[in-house]
Amino acid sequence: MKAYELHNWIAEMAPTPWPQDQVDGIMAGDPQAEVTGVAVTWLPNLDVLHRAAQQGLNFVIAHEPVFYHHPYYYPFGDNTHVPADDLESKKATPPALAKQFVIQQHNLVVYRLHDGWDQFPAYGMGFALADSLGWSDRQVSSDYIYEVGPLTLLDLAAMVARKLNKPGIRFVGDPDRVVRKVTLDWGSPGAIDIMLRALNHGCDASITGEVVEWRDVEFARDAGVGLITGGHYATETPGMLSFHRWFGPQWPNLPVEYIVAGDPDCFFAVA
Repeated sequence: MKAYELHNWIAEMAPTPWPQDQVDGIMAGDPQAEVTGVAVTWLPNLDVLHRAAQQGLNFVIAHEPVFYHHPYYYPFGDNTHVPADDLESKKATPPALAKQFVIQQHNLVVYRLHDGWDQFPAYGMGFALADSLGWSDRQVSSDYIYEVGPLTLLDLAAMVARKLNKPGIRFVGDPDRVVRKVTLDWGSPGAIDIMLRALNHGCDASITGEVVEWRDVEFARDAGVGLITGGHYATETPGMLSFHRWFGPQWPNLPVEYIVAGDPDCFFAVA
């Protein structure tokens, strides 16, 4: 099977709702390459690419991009696509050149599955994150609203950290605040949007991956909404593990392995 044929299968099974954004699809490598195996991961960093090559898995499926580039960004935070046109300059940087060397040397193909998997029924990013937190039966709205309390914001943050296998976690708000209902998001959404959603649903806190500090943290403080940021990697890895569980059985004759990208967050306890 050629790489482009597997691309076509994924695009048919998990189509992106916004194909015009050109987020999903083959991002690097030869679409005519013969697929020898599939590596599923969160993000195709250099370590992941090397390990995929060592294992003979030349088709890498990742949720995030290979060359540090998303085709649009949100400078104002909410529902405003502003084109990002710096792909070529990012590909010319030393880390990106190192990636291109590994991809060419080992005939790798890197496929990005982002928009098509975010809302995939039963398995997608939000469903998988809720399941990893033990909240699959606590959803009270299709807007990813969950009844989780009562418990304090501190206890909720600690629980989220444990469930996401993190030695520490950042949260904003009164540690003793009682939390009963939360919004749940992942990755790096427009955080003002998620906190407005929290206010509209009477939520006490919002949980997400990462935010813009000057904008989103201060909006949360002024709005009186607790904010827990679990990190981009930690909040999206459950979704890609879920993809691996969904994808593998459909290709029983193809080697399919999950490669851990590694949580970049480190924590130091100050006495």
